[in-house]
Amino acid sequence: MAEITCTIKDFHKYIGPMIRNIVQYMTKKRKKELNYICQECKEYRELEAAHISGNSRKNIIDEILKEFILDKDKELVKVDLDKFSERIIEAHKPLDKYFRFLCSECHIKYDSIKEMINN
Repeated sequence: MAEITCTIKDFHKYIGPMIRNIVQYMTKKRKKELNYICQECKEYRELEAAHISGNSRKNIIDEILKEFILDKDKELVKVDLDKFSERIIEAHKPLDKYFRFLCSECHIKYDSIKEMINN
């Protein structure tokens, strides 16, 4: 069992890239099922998995980390990485509830609209 004890900020910095890789692996099959057709512009393109507004990777991670808090004041967590990996996978299912599959141009536009709405 691998564990890490760190701040939430450091968890995002060091473990966040691993989570991004897990998510990319999870969404690869769905992109193929969609025949690489962007859900926005309907063009055949290389697809990216865009988190649907309100379900960002950071928000999902933060929600799961609540069960691993060691010291709330210091934002310190002690995380069983195997358990966390299982939780992050389950937290992204079903995929179509958490992602839109977009080409890079539509993904940028979608994210900019989300940013405008959230500010």
